[in-house]
Amino acid sequence: MKTVLIVDDDAEIRTLMKRILSVEDFSVLEAENGEAALEIARKKIPDLIITDIMMENINGFMLFEFLRADKSTAKIPVILATGEAQKAGAWGMDPSVAYLEKPIAPDELLIAVKRMMKL
Repeated sequence: MKTVLIVDDDAEIRTLMKRILSVEDFSVLEAENGEAALEIARKKIPDLIITDIMMENINGFMLFEFLRADKSTAKIPVILATGEAQKAGAWGMDPSVAYLEKPIAPDELLIAVKRMMKL
């Protein structure tokens, strides 16, 4: 069973994503912020991380950079979720990163997750 870590400061969004992914038999971990996500990612090494970009303290871009800087988490594919995907910047060039525009449609979430799991 593949494991997905969902990182979002909005509990409702985490719950919705968890429901969608659980139906497809993904194991789901949750973190309410970037700091908790780093700790979980280092301990559990999920197969994929879906993170909101706009969060306090460690935002999604910073989380991505911290993950890439750590040998144990550097290869984990990441999906950045944002209301402004066009501002992805240099991260848009990395094939191990995907972007989802909020609000995220369930079918778009599943397509992106399955595509990134193939990396």
